[in-house]
Formats: sequence, structure tokens, C-alpha cells
Amino acid sequence: MNLVFDIIKISQVTTDKLDYATIIFKALLPKKVDIDNSKDLWIFFKTLISGGALKIYVDLKELEYIDSSGIGVMINTAKVIRKQNGDIVLANVSDEIKYIFKVINLENFIKIYKTEVEALKTFRYVG
Repeated sequence: MNLVFDIIKISQVTTDKLDYATIIFKALLPKKVDIDNSKDLWIFFKTLISGGALKIYVDLKELEYIDSSGIGVMINTAKVIRKQNGDIVLANVSDEIKYIFKVINLENFIKIYKTEVEALKTFRYVG
């Protein structure tokens, strides 16, 4: 799986200790998330959360196909990160993927935004 991630916001570091409340991790999903690569995606998200991540932004602008295993990864990631008082948000969702999410009411469980700017603003209240 070709997953691109970035740290898109970090405050000035004044000590050797990281303050995860000030860091947002961005993940750009590949064109396809299915049974073949969803386990790798789950390992990635779970590792971030286990390491202390509280804010994960998932960019779906490249995503063309997602199956139930990929959707399950998003739901499980939300459950695990919220136990740590963090959150996951999604943005840049195509109309086709948005339709799938609407059918299963995913937007009632995970916040979905039109743009990255809107998604990042929500993290002011997390952590």
C-alpha cells in the first residue's frame, strides 16, 4: 500500500518531550482501500495512537474505492483514538465515496469535511 503521511501542524518544541496535543498527523489514502491493504492501514493508525497521537486527519482526495474492511479501519481507529481523548476526521471525499458513507451513516460517527482547512479547524477542541 502506498500511504503518504505528514505532520502538518506542530508548535514550537521547547523541550525534548513531544506535546501530542499540538501535533496533527495527516494520512493521504491510496486510490483503493480494501481487504488486501486495510490491515496495513489499521497497523499504521494503531501505531500512531499507541505512540501518543491524538489528532489524525485522513485525506481522501485520491480514494476511488473502499470496501467494508477499509470502513471498519476508520471506525475502529475512531473508537481507539477517542479512548485517548483524541479524534479522527476525514476530508476531500469524492461524491461516490460520500454516497457510500451516507448509506451507512458514517458521518454520524466520524466527522467528514469538504476541505482540509475545515477539517483542521475541528482539532482546536481536541486534546
